Amino acid sequence: MDIFGEQWRNHDERIRQNWNAIAADDDLLLIAGDVSWAMHLDEAQADLHFLATLRGRKLLLKGNHDYWWGAISRVRAVAPAGIDFLQNDAHVYGGVAVVGARGWILPDAPAASADDRRIFEREVERFRMSLAALPSQTYRPLVAMTHYPPLRRLDEGTPMTNAIEASGTKICVYGHLHGADIAMAPQGSRNGVEYKLVSADAVSFMPWRIPTSSIRNA
Repeated sequence: MDIFGEQWRNHDERIRQNWNAIAADDDLLLIAGDVSWAMHLDEAQADLHFLATLRGRKLLLKGNHDYWWGAISRVRAVAPAGIDFLQNDAHVYGGVAVVGARGWILPDAPAASADDRRIFEREVERFRMSLAALPSQTYRPLVAMTHYPPLRRLDEGTPMTNAIEASGTKICVYGHLHGADIAMAPQGSRNGVEYKLVSADAVSFMPWRIPTSSIRNA
């Protein structure tokens, strides 16, 4: 990753040190996509095993560069212990549910094609599938995770933010944006949901702690 600038030098060790310094063995690390540059599942093993060395549990979402991520059954079959995958389902940790979907280019983007609009609509449905997969009404979807930003501006909703905000979610974390694009990221509160960019360079390689009050008081 250091081909993208000096800020990425030794980013893996910085992530390891920063996370392990604050995490307990029962903590959960959400990774909002673009996990590995590998093209095939076997080539991604080194990156997955690196993540497995970090403390706690890890929940991964597929990003647009995760070409190695094929059939989810095959991915799960070879994943190291302590790593889970969020795809068309929901996960519950300590009574807190995590739901989400990759997302896609927003349909009103200037360069969006008809195919992009169809993919975006499919991703909104995948978010709803994730929501419907909650194992019991006991759990509420208090944390949502997407890879693509679900909106362009806080004052302009999208079909994805409509689905997120109707679900009862209080926090939505997302990735995808890096470098100069970080300054344009929509972050803050909208209709009771806090939207937060958590790509590695956006948080200076220090995992952002989801506020406990946002989860427990929902």
